[in-house]
Amino acid sequence: MVQFFRFDKTKIQEKGYNVVLGPAAARFFLKRTAYLILFIYSTFFLAVAIPFVQTPFIPIYFIGSLATTIYIARFVNHCIKFLKYRNGSIKISPAGAEIKDSTKTYTIPADDITYMEYNILGNLLIREKNAVTSFPVTLLTDEDRAVLLGSLEDMAPKRTRLYRKVWEFVDAIAVALVLAVHIIQYVVQAYYIPTGSMEDTLLVGDHLFVEKITYGPIIPPMIGMEKPKHLNFLGIRGVNRGDIVIFRPPHEQDKDYIKRCIAISGDKLEIKNGSVYVNGEKKEEPYVKGVTYDENTRSKVQGIVPPGKIVVLGDNRENSMDGRYFGYLDIERIKGRAFVLYWNTEQVKKLDFSLIGLIR
Repeated sequence: MVQFFRFDKTKIQEKGYNVVLGPAAARFFLKRTAYLILFIYSTFFLAVAIPFVQTPFIPIYFIGSLATTIYIARFVNHCIKFLKYRNGSIKISPAGAEIKDSTKTYTIPADDITYMEYNILGNLLIREKNAVTSFPVTLLTDEDRAVLLGSLEDMAPKRTRLYRKVWEFVDAIAVALVLAVHIIQYVVQAYYIPTGSMEDTLLVGDHLFVEKITYGPIIPPMIGMEKPKHLNFLGIRGVNRGDIVIFRPPHEQDKDYIKRCIAISGDKLEIKNGSVYVNGEKKEEPYVKGVTYDENTRSKVQGIVPPGKIVVLGDNRENSMDGRYFGYLDIERIKGRAFVLYWNTEQVKKLDFSLIGLIR
């Protein structure tokens, strides 16, 4: 934010401010290095993980790159100014301003100061009629910077308040967006059921939460990554038979499916006589609606389930596009486990809350 100040020597009290040194300087640069890394990471992450848009979302790259470029310019300025003003200081008094860098001292008489400018790089520019002197007020402590700028008379206080409110709003929105997308990607996400492939366990119009902690986080395919990375070692457990999972099927790149895990890696799966057999035993499936047909798809999921794969089927076996059609599902394509059903408008209208709760 750019601010312009009037130097009123009748209201100025003499006070000096020193550039940060030692541990304070180390904390200053470590903090800003961390912010820079966060800027870059957040740009890449949001572009490929922000929901409800086609990813990668190019506008995020543009906005993030612009913000990162500005931040890098500020960071480079801080480094250059620190080298010049190490052991330096600024003193403001009714007589004028005195700026000290690592080699010499600059004195600007009060009568020569036309105005002062706090610019986007974090420098205080003291403008004279034929000259300008710069001092990096960002290299002061937060308290000293606030006191110094507060001692000067803002030439446009209404604009400053407006800019500050806009900045606070944008900052809050950006932080909320980054946190929300991380929560959606790694913790919990809301989903809506648009089809009847999981009836009668899940109905059309059901709203549910999918938790993403049990199986471990999945890093989205950021720049330099060919595919998502599943950090299963950070999970609580692997996928179990009977889990209802949200996943991105092999034949769809922009659509999520929800089905039930029937068999896991190493299981022997057979579909015959309208029933499912796992490891030679007929699977009791009280949740199934219809008959489990496997006509013309026998080769896709019959036999031993390969490593890193599972088999998923819909509970509505006569109306479900599932593993019988697209084959084995790579575990890395799983986004999470269906956890809680919290709403279905049609059911609630009928005052039927029987299905709301944990999903099994």
